[in-house]
This record gives sequence, structure tokens and C-alpha cells, in this order.
Amino acid sequence: SASHTTEQRVEWLYAFDVHCNAFFPVFMLLYVGQYFVLALVLKEGILATLFANALYAFSFSYYFYVTFLGYDILPFLQYAAVFLYPIAVICGFFLLSTIFGVNIAQVLLRSYYG
Repeated sequence: SASHTTEQRVEWLYAFDVHCNAFFPVFMLLYVGQYFVLALVLKEGILATLFANALYAFSFSYYFYVTFLGYDILPFLQYAAVFLYPIAVICGFFLLSTIFGVNIAQVLLRSYYG
């Protein structure tokens, strides 16, 4: 039997556009927004750690959610929900780092600026 199907592929420009759309909120939260709350983020204590870790967890989770939305709209892609799986890992890292008192913002800012 003859098959009348067309190969469906995601163009790299579309994938790059999805990435840019997903990265912009991360940039605004972690580079611009974090600057304005830097005094709170760099404090010692559980509230600062909780806030900083939540900021990073939300930002990275939002990146994967927007990426999921970008690929889920394509009718020929199946299993686009796999783009949501890293959010579970992010939540796990958020819980573990907060329980053990590791402020992700402090760790990253120290690695950037010494």
C-alpha cells in the first residue's frame, strides 16, 4: 500500500526561537530581578536560602515549561511532555539544597565573582 506522508521535522530556527522565548524570563528573574533583591539573597539564614533557592527553582522550571509550550503546539510531535520531566529534578534539588542550607545564589555568585 502506498503511503502519503510527509516527513515532519522541527526547524532549527524554530527551536532557537523556543529557547529564546524560554530564556528571556530566566534572564529577567536571575540577572535583572535578582540584582534588586541581592541584599536579601546574600544574607545568611533560612529565609534568604529559601527565597534564593525558590527564585532559581522557579526560573529554571519556567524555562522548561515555556519550552514545553513551544514544542507542544506542534501537531506532529508526540510526547512533548518529556520537556516537563526536568521540573521534578529541579524540585528535588530545591528541597535538598534548602534542607541542607545551601544557598544556590551565594554559591553561583561566589563562583562568578570570587
